[in-house]
Amino acid sequence: MSKAMVLAVFFVAAVTTVLLPRKAQAFPETTTGSVTLIGTVSCSKCQGIQPLHKGYTRWTWALHSVNDGDQVVLVVGKTTYKLQGEKGQLLKYMESKAKVTGSLDGQALAVQVITAADRKK
Repeated sequence: MSKAMVLAVFFVAAVTTVLLPRKAQAFPETTTGSVTLIGTVSCSKCQGIQPLHKGYTRWTWALHSVNDGDQVVLVVGKTTYKLQGEKGQLLKYMESKAKVTGSLDGQALAVQVITAADRKK
């Protein structure tokens, strides 16, 4: 083997060694674990985009929908997470921005702490 070929092999090996760990950190494969998300608490039917129904506010319609069996969800951008926790506590933040901390398992978020999101952001 020539010197150029040996140097090329070492170069490729060095670049591969440096770049592979960074790629693994940039794109984690896991969708489980403890997370904190900020989004709008809503019902699963409306998912934060509710038409106004006659005789209802957005808040009262969402409460009506949840009482009829819809799930309580957190809408973060275009992603929706099903909230699991004490229903009374979750309903306090219905149709409001909330900061939710909990255990994420796929699209289900087991709520540990829910608070009002900062209005400054």
